[in-house]
Amino acid sequence: MQPIEYVFIPFSFLWYLFLILWHALIGLIFAFIPYALLPKKDVSNDIVLVTGGGSGFGRLFALEFTKLGSTVVIWDINLTGAENVVKECKELGGKAFAYKVDVSNSENVYKTADDVRKDVGDVTILINNAGVVAGRYLLDAPDHLIHKTLDINIKSHFWTVKAFARSILDNNHGHFVTIASMAGHYGGTQITEYSASKHAVVGFEDSMFCEFELYKRSGVFSTIISPFYTSTGMFDGIEKTAGLLPILTPDYVMHVSMNAILTNTRYVFLPPLTKLYLFLRSFLPEPSIRAMTSFFRIEGYMAGYKGREKTK
Repeated sequence: MQPIEYVFIPFSFLWYLFLILWHALIGLIFAFIPYALLPKKDVSNDIVLVTGGGSGFGRLFALEFTKLGSTVVIWDINLTGAENVVKECKELGGKAFAYKVDVSNSENVYKTADDVRKDVGDVTILINNAGVVAGRYLLDAPDHLIHKTLDINIKSHFWTVKAFARSILDNNHGHFVTIASMAGHYGGTQITEYSASKHAVVGFEDSMFCEFELYKRSGVFSTIISPFYTSTGMFDGIEKTAGLLPILTPDYVMHVSMNAILTNTRYVFLPPLTKLYLFLRSFLPEPSIRAMTSFFRIEGYMAGYKGREKTK
């Protein structure tokens, strides 16, 4: 009779297994609790900086945080647009400041960040929202438009985070908000450079979060928002060629995004159905994925693209 061999299981393995299952259970429970029932944090004493805040989502973020009592700092290459949003914020009784900034230029970002610290104070909530899209097929896209998209959509995140993260981490208080896209999780036609930039944004935010966790700052949070096509000016015209999935409204995306930020939610996928796509893509063969995207006519959304202005 062979002696029984006992397998030694290290305590660390059991501990991490417990953590994995415990947090999975907590996450599952919270997934079924409506945002309305979750406690919201107070942001009335926060200084919120929004890149690309002169229009679109940036403008909506500025107005929503103003309503909550936050001080808002708006960065935009279009100073007139930024100043118009500041005027709207002040009409709501809030404090807001506008700066003309080229977020693709690191020196411009660092200099203006110093100006903000002197004029307003330390930024505690950073919303990286600025973005552009060329809307061209890859072989038709001029190189300067590809450079522009990558410079604004991803490189700017490096400059803004480096400019403001140190004070957020040192004070153990703050929130990083990254506006990504579902295009950061799948590819499509006429969005090659945009999709590439948003894939990079997803990787940037994930790595940034891992590094900042090393500082063990319990008061610092990060939220990454990945919406499907939304009817902002940036994607003007696609409504006429949309597939089966509905184009999202800015108000809906903003409502969910604000709730996620105020409850320190880590990931936001809109519409929620897109999470099923991400799950299926993890194991289905490529022909199955293409059949699914063809059924929903995903490839045709950009056919009617016009954008805020025709890029040249």
